Amino acid sequence: MGKTKQKQDRSHYLFSNQELANLIGPLVIEQLLAVFVGMADSIMVANVGEAAVSGVSLVDNIMILIINIFAALATGGAVVAGQYIGRKDEKISM
Repeated sequence: MGKTKQKQDRSHYLFSNQELANLIGPLVIEQLLAVFVGMADSIMVANVGEAAVSGVSLVDNIMILIINIFAALATGGAVVAGQYIGRKDEKISM
């Protein structure tokens, strides 16, 4: 019943929670822009015909796939770099 929260010593952390939270905004904006570009492409060719809209949608899906592949590679690289930083091997991690 008398549980007390102990403050963690965060002085050894590389980034603060605020610095990490500041990264969320640009990431969300990037994802929204990717969606809006696909929508804008479809709207621009809507008057041309059904085949044009299908072509744009197909290419948009391929573009999103490529973006997600690079995002996965970046995430994997961040995990590996984080492991090296965690074991204080900063020469390899940079």
